[in-house]
Parts: sequence; C-alpha cells; structure tokens
Amino acid sequence: MTNSLPSLAAALWDFDGTLADTEPLWVAAEYELVGSLGHEWSDDHAEQLVGNSLLDSGAYILNAIGRTDLDPAWVVDELLTRVVAQFKGGEVPWRPGALELLASLNEAGVPCALVSASYRVLLDAAIERLPPGTFQTSVAGDEVANGKPHPEPYETACHKLGVSAHDCVVFEDSGTGARSGNAAGAVVVAVENLVHIPSAPRRVHVRSMTELDAKAVARLLEEINAES
Repeated sequence: MTNSLPSLAAALWDFDGTLADTEPLWVAAEYELVGSLGHEWSDDHAEQLVGNSLLDSGAYILNAIGRTDLDPAWVVDELLTRVVAQFKGGEVPWRPGALELLASLNEAGVPCALVSASYRVLLDAAIERLPPGTFQTSVAGDEVANGKPHPEPYETACHKLGVSAHDCVVFEDSGTGARSGNAAGAVVVAVENLVHIPSAPRRVHVRSMTELDAKAVARLLEEINAES
C-alpha cells in the first residue's frame, strides 16, 4: 500500500506500557520471583525498572535483594516465563486508543515497527494477537547489543524499514524509551502511563492515543521538523 502521508516515513512503537498495558504483569512477576527467593519487593523498586533493558532490570533486582550470586539472565528467564504465560492466557490489555491508531496508520499506508526491550518470545506472542501485517518489522531487546536508552533499537528499526529517523515518530511511555527515540533522531510522542516523562526537544506529550489518528501524527511531525 502506498503511504498517503509521505512526510511520516514510519511509526515506531514501544510495547510494554505503550501498545499494551503489560507493566502490571511485569510487576506481578517481580513480586512473585522475589518472594520465591525469600525477599521483599516494593512498587518503588518496580518503578525503577520501567523502560530498562531486561538484563539491567535483572541486575537491579539482584542488587536490591543482595543476591549477586545469581545471574541476571536467570532472572530475565524467570520473569519472561511468568509474563508470557499471563499474556497468552488472558485478554490482552491494549492501551486506550492503541489499536485504533495502529489501524489508522495501516490504512494510510504508514509502515509501523514494534521496538521493545522485551525479548522476541513476548513480542511474537503480542504480534500473534494482532491482525496480520499490523507491523512491518520488529526489534526485540535480545536482538540488539545496546538497549534503550541507547538509540540502537530505534536505529535498527529505521534501517530495517529503509527510512530516516528524522521523518519518523516514536510512541513511548517511559523516559528511558523517549531518550532512545530522540537519540535516534525521531520525534517522540510521550504517552505517560506509570512514570513521568520529562520534556525535551523533539518530544511532545499527549494524554492518550485516543487523541490521535494518522493525519494528526503526521501534522505533529511536520510542525516539529519545520521548527528544527
């Protein structure tokens, strides 16, 4: 399908907390895992992990509970097993307006990519729950050398789509992810969920994706690119 909004080369989507409200699933998995190790967890600790790479999150958990004898990769495997099982076994908690915005972008012929710190096993589980062709490509956290806030995940998505990040919009719900999108050169649409996202150049805040459609996203990008 031809892109009817050529100023918008592509839309790049974060997954956890942006496309789907999976953060409560991760937090529940953290409480369960830490409890099984005989320690206590807290919402304050959980908030520190939002948007981080899974290995960084695993290391944080082990440091927080004083179990540096364990491997962060083991923590990641344990968390993923719990989250994927919950995700596959119930209704998908899509974020308000996310599916409608995706449909609008697809209808306009705007390529979309899913770019997440979550690993391939979870991204594939999510993509399977969407109409075929919703995303033209995806980049998982276990497929890059440097996770968010490094620009590599979004740069990789742009390379796969054959587009310039300057002409793309990134949808993010965390400061870590927003920094990654901006560092790659994209305009970031910040849709806050559990954590505050600071203001920054080439970054715009919206209360909900229900406020947007493909044309509105293209206008945001055009306006910001005209200013910079």
